[in-house]
Amino acid sequence: MLWFLVVLLGVGMEARTPGIKMKITQKGLDYGKQVGMEFLTSALLQLPIPDFRGSYSIPLVGHVEYAMTGFQVKTINLGESLVAFVPSSRIKLSMGPSEAQVNGHWSVKVSLIHDSGTFKLSVGDMMLTMLIEVGWDGAGRLSVSPAGCSCHIGHLDVTFHGGASWLYNIFTGALEDPIQRELNSKVCEKIQNAVQALERILQTIPESSHISSIADLNYSLVAAPLITEQSIEVDLKGEFYSRDGHREALVPPTPFSLWEQNDRMLLLGVSDFVANSAASVYYRAGALSWNVTDSTISKKFPIHINTKIFKGFVPELQRRFPDTPMALQIFARLPPSLQTQPATLQLLLPGAVQAFVLPNGTSPVPVFLLHADTKASAQIFTSGKNIGASLKLTNFSLTLAHSAVGPFQVDKLETLLNVTLKSAIMPRINRKLKEGFPLPTLPKTSFQDTVIKIQEGFLAIATDIQYGA
Repeated sequence: MLWFLVVLLGVGMEARTPGIKMKITQKGLDYGKQVGMEFLTSALLQLPIPDFRGSYSIPLVGHVEYAMTGFQVKTINLGESLVAFVPSSRIKLSMGPSEAQVNGHWSVKVSLIHDSGTFKLSVGDMMLTMLIEVGWDGAGRLSVSPAGCSCHIGHLDVTFHGGASWLYNIFTGALEDPIQRELNSKVCEKIQNAVQALERILQTIPESSHISSIADLNYSLVAAPLITEQSIEVDLKGEFYSRDGHREALVPPTPFSLWEQNDRMLLLGVSDFVANSAASVYYRAGALSWNVTDSTISKKFPIHINTKIFKGFVPELQRRFPDTPMALQIFARLPPSLQTQPATLQLLLPGAVQAFVLPNGTSPVPVFLLHADTKASAQIFTSGKNIGASLKLTNFSLTLAHSAVGPFQVDKLETLLNVTLKSAIMPRINRKLKEGFPLPTLPKTSFQDTVIKIQEGFLAIATDIQYGA
């Protein structure tokens, strides 16, 4: 159960409106318990139990010195378990009745007589309850700490084997109480140590993920987690930053809320802000620019990029530069903008097209500049731990911004560039988008049975989690 907090919550500054919200439901917590119990069983099998040494007097025998060493937990059955949210900042785990068997060695000294053998210690009806405080460190990372632990062993039996064990078994009652008290304290100590080890791991988790040579994605916490009786919700920054320097977004995220949905383990909300911050970073880096020449388009494409194809659109161009190769630079003149409405997702791209002629042996000559406004619809999908998209061009319009070859109509040229966008530019964009961007999880996890809904101002993802995939 403890690992699940790391896997799903990942890893801020003062509290602010998040770009990403994550909510773990009771179903998710139950799955975390299922996997976490395996880890807890493994940890308890390695539970260190200190040696016992002491002495007492036995009538007709005299002063007896004893030692019980080499404790080793051989089997353990944790029984039924229950994990629950405790508003507003805790998680409670209850287990039991549990059973365990512990083996070891005994030795006894009575006067000049030494005796030794093995023993079997049976623990039954053990009940365990623990509380974990879940918060944040105020600087962007999740924080956990032990908030309480109680362990009660219903009964404990010790049986000696070897040597004069038939005699010592008569007096095992004198040993059972101190052993029981020691085990009660050691089990809680082991669990509290595990929570503290988890806290140390959380403090090493980075607050951002490297996306490309241009951008990082910051997904640090922006507020303390909120725990209700049904779920735990965390708010993550969800902002792209340039790797060349940190610059806060001019427009903050719009507040949004996740709904209650208990048939999935995890609910994830990604606001428009996340995609728009990415667009701003790539725009400022000059990455939203593509050059189109004959060498960049498919050889199956029937049209060559030269002045001849513009003869019917820009007559003066062909007269000044007959049959001259050309290049088109298509770029964003403003950052792209993502807008989500219920069931629809639209990408708005205010772009431009700068046309050049390429005379042999001379530098490119600019001949005209067009403003190109593009709208595209998007399909969103998840693959493993990434969220990706596929764009489809829905509208493209041109206006003449500047011409060095006289005025001309752009209607027919608009049709030509529409074809170029669909055949050369959009496939390149979609190949990049298909790679996707990482969602805030850890290794060895993947999403399953994912449902994606487009809401007002954000994308909603409801999914189950598979650990070890």
